[in-house]
Amino acid sequence: MSNPQRHMTKRFFGFSLILLSVVFIASAAAQQPTARPKVIVDQDARGPATTDIQSILMFAQSPDIDLLGVTIVTGDQWLKEEMVHTLRALEIAGRSDIPVYMGAENPLVNSREESEFWEAQYGVLATKGAWTPTRDVKLPDGRVVHREYHAPDVVPDLPEGMPTTKAQPEHAVDFIIRMVHQYPGEVTLWAGGPLTNIALAIRKDPEVVSLAKQLVLMGSGFNVGMGGIHRINGRREFNWWFDPEAVRIVMSAPWKKITITPVDISVKTRLSDQINNEISKADTPLARYLKQYSRPSYMWDEIAAAAFMDPSIITDQKEMYVNIDIDHGASYGQTIFVEKDVKVPGWWKLATVQFDLNVDKFYQQYIRLMSLPTGAGKPKQ
Repeated sequence: MSNPQRHMTKRFFGFSLILLSVVFIASAAAQQPTARPKVIVDQDARGPATTDIQSILMFAQSPDIDLLGVTIVTGDQWLKEEMVHTLRALEIAGRSDIPVYMGAENPLVNSREESEFWEAQYGVLATKGAWTPTRDVKLPDGRVVHREYHAPDVVPDLPEGMPTTKAQPEHAVDFIIRMVHQYPGEVTLWAGGPLTNIALAIRKDPEVVSLAKQLVLMGSGFNVGMGGIHRINGRREFNWWFDPEAVRIVMSAPWKKITITPVDISVKTRLSDQINNEISKADTPLARYLKQYSRPSYMWDEIAAAAFMDPSIITDQKEMYVNIDIDHGASYGQTIFVEKDVKVPGWWKLATVQFDLNVDKFYQQYIRLMSLPTGAGKPKQ
């Protein structure tokens, strides 16, 4: 064989080996299971079976989500009561493997006393979450419920039964910091309540923002006259009103991406008896829990959870500069927003705001997740 022929043969075999290696690597990669998105759910988990709890359960039920933990913050109820409702719901769903962490018991600045002073000047708010005095309350979705005020340390007997598990000893803020350092660029912080825990995490370790993959939240209100806590003013949305200073810290931080589900889109949905009846056909402990305790309401947090798992349910969204009014006057706690093409100060950050959705597709997703067998979301061994 001549030298040119040997050279060509070597080149041919070399190229063949490279090609085979590429095919092998591609084949092996295709056989590897896709990494599940890592999520921390930060929630003010009023229970039983409210939008707060139901969003947690959607994440817990999904086999496609790696739910690292649930961090609890005072909001719709006091911290300790929310914590036991969360533990019990996860227990019923067969997901006691998901750790629960207690976070902030009070907002950074806002207080029950200040809310009463504000109401004396500008009118009574429809609901104030944990601060709501004993009275019949007309909720933003139109329902009238009776609320009994109690002190932060009081944990009433739960109608769904007390949990047998306990919260983790680590503080929620430290857990958030630890997770984003352990999985840099991988963790989505998903917030369905006041942003106190996340604001405190940023203040304690500013690297939280750069290390997190993204921030996804339910909160704020824009151009809607319902769904807020001040009758016709949807811009005073509960989660953001409860701790405005935390919102200012979080929404002024340089996240890689911010996605917001506001009340504008929430009020286009309704958790109906028909939906719960469909879920009840599964006849699992979770389905029976929802049938007994879930009530018709707007699906605030459930949309934010569903859209994270399947962004295709959102049919209209817009990039805007979004923040909050922290002036302690008539507008305290109201959403403020500016169009993308308006020149703003550097501390304003762009967020993707959802305004419409495929309602039927969303309902189907919710029913499917809540109808899965007990423990369906557990990682495969």
